[in-house]
Amino acid sequence: MNRKVTKAASIVITAMMLSSLLAACGSNNETTNGTTNGTTNKPTTDKGTNADTPKEGAKVPDAQTLNIMLWGDKPKQFDDVVAEFEKETKDSLNLKLNFTFTPQADYVNKLKLKLAAGEQVDIAFDAPWMNMNTFISQDNYTNLDDYFNNDKWPGLKKAFGQGFLDNNKFTGADGKLHTYGVPLGHYLGELGAMFYRKDLAAKYGMGEINNNDDMLKYFDNVLKNDKNVIPFVVKNDGNYGAAGVIEGNKELPNKPAAGIWDLVLGPNVIASTLIKDNKVVEVTLSGDKAANQKNFPAPFNTKDYSTYETVREWHDKGYLEKEPIVRKDATGTFAAGKAASMLETMSNFDAINAQLKAGVPTAELGVYLYQNKTREKVQPNPYYISDFRIWNFLCIPKTSANADRAMSFINWLFESQDNHDLFELGIKGKNWEPVGDDKFKYPAGTDLATNYSFNGYLLTWSPTYIRLSESIPDKLVEYYKYIADEKTFIKSALSGFAFNQEPVKSQLANPDFVKVFNEELAYKLGMVKDPAAGMTKLQAKWEGNSRLQADIETIKAEVKKQLQAFLDQQATAAK
Repeated sequence: MNRKVTKAASIVITAMMLSSLLAACGSNNETTNGTTNGTTNKPTTDKGTNADTPKEGAKVPDAQTLNIMLWGDKPKQFDDVVAEFEKETKDSLNLKLNFTFTPQADYVNKLKLKLAAGEQVDIAFDAPWMNMNTFISQDNYTNLDDYFNNDKWPGLKKAFGQGFLDNNKFTGADGKLHTYGVPLGHYLGELGAMFYRKDLAAKYGMGEINNNDDMLKYFDNVLKNDKNVIPFVVKNDGNYGAAGVIEGNKELPNKPAAGIWDLVLGPNVIASTLIKDNKVVEVTLSGDKAANQKNFPAPFNTKDYSTYETVREWHDKGYLEKEPIVRKDATGTFAAGKAASMLETMSNFDAINAQLKAGVPTAELGVYLYQNKTREKVQPNPYYISDFRIWNFLCIPKTSANADRAMSFINWLFESQDNHDLFELGIKGKNWEPVGDDKFKYPAGTDLATNYSFNGYLLTWSPTYIRLSESIPDKLVEYYKYIADEKTFIKSALSGFAFNQEPVKSQLANPDFVKVFNEELAYKLGMVKDPAAGMTKLQAKWEGNSRLQADIETIKAEVKKQLQAFLDQQATAAK
């Protein structure tokens, strides 16, 4: 998803990285690239030696198949890219790549089951918002320290500097910090953007959308002139919805200045921590009692449902669908011309533009940056809180007998721009063409609906190799620079802290956390009348759930214990 902005920012824009990262998938069938494992697994060589990138005259290693797990749908023409890699590296790496793409809804459990059964998985996509923290605490992932900043692995050394790695270490079973995954990311965060139809705006006699008033006028014009088009289509999981746009145009209270830092503990469980003078003063959790906010500074010590009330107003005006919960594919709806706007991250501009052109050839894609401080390029931006960590990783399970061979493939990916571009963009000259050193375009006559399109956060993202599409509007290039600038972000007080889920894994697995999320989701989507009254009733229901409240208290105590130990350790190290 890369994809990192903390949850405090991702509630408004993300997570950043989470949206892009959590896009819905239509397939329910696990697919592979068709390669079969025709070789036996061999023990790895010495970890510090890149034995699989032979020097001139060196012996080519025996053929080996790597089993690689990624989530989502297999891209079109992916088999062609794998075949090109295998052809190019037959006399050097001599690897066959057996990619398995698993639907997003099934991936987390599928990976758990495979590793628990000891199945051969050589490379797995994982993240702190998935299984990664738990698997590390259970000693299921290989310590990769020796592969980085090592001249024997030049691709890894080139792409991942020490500072980048230091911010992306995890506490291992030995209680020490190590590198347990190859961090995949371009920027520290993502820019949330509204994609809209510039051609429709022109038809209505409007210019580009530049502010909140322009946006609302656009919605009104869609309702008036194109009654079969949804003014604003939203995802049914609550990410990239109306709430983010509404809050993006408010002057929200500054959480960092108040000492409040949000922490994702697991699926559907978010903690808000109050830290003063290096002490954890208070922790609240999803579904927690409202009274437990009393120690937070105003206005964070009371519930505020005003955003949900505005979402409902948009629903009643017709800006949103009546039942957005049933909308499975917001992007597809927009690309088919059935919606006039949608939200996604700006990095998806080219993919969305390609889909829109395929569905509505005469359409012209516009971009509106809905977060006011982003439009003004405020630095630091209080909405952009970063622990300077990446949110997506490639991990080597300990069940793999091919750690060196797996890392040789990843090393190859980052050894050169050409290697990297093969998997991120496809075959040069067929799927894309370079424009200078840092942009690309599609060859004339390319059918974008069937062309290769890969989600780079799964395998290829690196700050060393970034190509922007030639179609990116010039006015947006400055915002790519803005999001690449460290000065844009506020460093989280939790930077370097990784919560160990193991002591409270049974509490985090309480299904009531899912119910809390799902019950509140209807309000995020604007589907419930009188949101303030409804949310007050829901709050009373959650507070009356004794099991949920007991688990919340246990989790909070563990968060406070681990976080305070971390802060104490940081203070000692700074002396």
